[in-house]
Amino acid sequence: MPTSPQNRENFGQKLRFVLPVLRWAPKYQKQWLRSDFVAGLTLAAYAIPVSLAYASLAGLPGETGLYCCLLGGMAYAAFGTSRHMAVGPTSAISILIGASLGSMVDDTGRQIQLAMATAVLVAVIGFLAWVFRPGNTVNFISETVLSGFRVGAGLVIISTQLPKLFGVRTGGSNFFKCLVELATHLGQTNLPSLAIGAGH
Repeated sequence: MPTSPQNRENFGQKLRFVLPVLRWAPKYQKQWLRSDFVAGLTLAAYAIPVSLAYASLAGLPGETGLYCCLLGGMAYAAFGTSRHMAVGPTSAISILIGASLGSMVDDTGRQIQLAMATAVLVAVIGFLAWVFRPGNTVNFISETVLSGFRVGAGLVIISTQLPKLFGVRTGGSNFFKCLVELATHLGQTNLPSLAIGAGH
């Protein structure tokens, strides 16, 4: 039985609702390509080292951060509603993954598998949130809780990245132990690493 034009139009509207890229991509103009290419290179120059650092925070190999940044951006290009938003991993998510999965397993391969399962679970939760629209629930989270989370995330980032800045191999399972370990190993500072890090 042939499909009526009205049914095809309704299907097209539903498809464009699910895939916003079908709404804005046909309106893309050639004169935007040059500027978008430069913007893409600029974003890549920033995103590549940041993605590697986020993978380190999560306790995963560096390439996993690149995969997250690349695939996340591609997925958002299809399903996102803004053409001007950059999407990728964040420090807070990386810290949560590293802290939760790192305490469960010691094997890197197993941790990668758990991280992938976590990503799938988050995707399912995100889909359910898109379907049921429970966005107003975030209004019940106290600003004090959010501020504490941001400060804690900042301290964790500092404690994990300072040894890399000084080129020192140290251990420590929390913020204070990391700082103590760093202080006791300052004599092993790698001056070229410190100079490059301070220069950026």
